[in-house]
Amino acid sequence: MSKPLVVVTGASHGIGRAVAAAFAAEQHPLLLVSRHPTPLDGPHSDQIMPAAVDVADYAALEAAVQAAEARYGPTECIVNCAGFLRIGPLETRAPADVSYEVDVLLKGVLNGIRVVLGTMKARKSGTIINVSSIGDRVPGPDGEVYHACKAALRSLAGSLQKSQAANNIRVINVAPGFVRTDIHAEMGISFEEYCERLGNPDFIGADQLADIILFCWKQPQRVCVRDVVVMPTTSDFG
Repeated sequence: MSKPLVVVTGASHGIGRAVAAAFAAEQHPLLLVSRHPTPLDGPHSDQIMPAAVDVADYAALEAAVQAAEARYGPTECIVNCAGFLRIGPLETRAPADVSYEVDVLLKGVLNGIRVVLGTMKARKSGTIINVSSIGDRVPGPDGEVYHACKAALRSLAGSLQKSQAANNIRVINVAPGFVRTDIHAEMGISFEEYCERLGNPDFIGADQLADIILFCWKQPQRVCVRDVVVMPTTSDFG
């Protein structure tokens, strides 16, 4: 393979889907992880391996990565996009529901990092990109679990960057806000209601955010864009 393997989680929709398409257009072999994979068509679809895996399941995620690496070589980049947002009074949410949200939003990212970090350290090369949220620094009044997990991701990136700098591993935290996805569906509301709750802001396209993530990746390995907030120009949120 002329280009290294990239792993994308949450690759079936939204930001993850857009990121997968952006890397596919650059002719990278891809492992696309999601609970319900959907085909990603294109001229290099023979270099794309889908995996029906929940990132909360470490063993399944590890097996999927190992299978992709056996075919395409070691993972040079992982983009952790898997996630969702659920709202509602914290005191009324089922404990199992809250626990699963933490499993995906925080433990799922830790799982992805844990799977690839050892070989990255051995090679002294690799890039870890975590898609967080503007909520990692400016929490909203709803979605307490979501915002707490995103704040943890920002802290994780900072800590990991310090521990892995000597190993030439880049750790990048991308904190977007107001990106046009189907996140409202997990919230159980329509897109119109979602917009109204946010004050009817402008939205960034998921493909535009994917271009920014690709830009961060395409910098020389000696250059790391550690933390980037991406918001519509017309928004004063944050």
